[in-house]
Amino acid sequence: MKNLLVTAKLLDGRVNSNDGIFHLDSILAYAWMLVHHPDILQNRDLRMDNLIEPDLPLAKDENGLWKTSLGFYQQFDEKVEYWHKKINDFDALHYVDFRGKRGKIDAQKGEYKAYRIPQIIRIIGDIEFYCVGDPIEIQKYLSYVTNIGKKGSQGYGYVKEWLVEEVEDDYSDIGPYGIMRPKPFTGELPNDGQVYQIRKVRLKPPYHLHTDRVPCIIPNVRRQR
Repeated sequence: MKNLLVTAKLLDGRVNSNDGIFHLDSILAYAWMLVHHPDILQNRDLRMDNLIEPDLPLAKDENGLWKTSLGFYQQFDEKVEYWHKKINDFDALHYVDFRGKRGKIDAQKGEYKAYRIPQIIRIIGDIEFYCVGDPIEIQKYLSYVTNIGKKGSQGYGYVKEWLVEEVEDDYSDIGPYGIMRPKPFTGELPNDGQVYQIRKVRLKPPYHLHTDRVPCIIPNVRRQR
């Protein structure tokens, strides 16, 4: 295992993310599932009793957590865009069964409800992660990851290239930006000149689950230009 800097070099810098937080272990876990369990990768019924623990090419700390920082980057702009869901009236004539009667599609509620969902689009520079792991295996799994953030199919977060470089020090926990990953909050913020927030989060992927969340110190991943 080596001390590493992993850089996601983005094509145009547009990423779709509400909180701007990116986890390298989560990205690698996705790739690992894509390779080893592609049949259940899109399982939306995730529970604690059916989770698969990935075998990632990362070292673990004394608490059994993957040794990887959050992704740090410069943010140049932020805007709100919308995605829409609305049934096409022409297609409705062919696909909605009114059982031989006259009918009307209710776009205000139910199965055919129309949506206008806001999404935060960030314009950012390359994303840098620090970790301890196997550089060859990490590079192999990252080759399966083409996008970071949400709505990759719409072109957001496209990764032009992944770089994996060896560095001298282990910055997966404490580094040049202070605390480098979420750490359980014990009642006192560090006095290191950095800005932090407190939020309830999980400490390992999948991060979107609400189980096992604890109050944590969250680093400011948006660096000054």
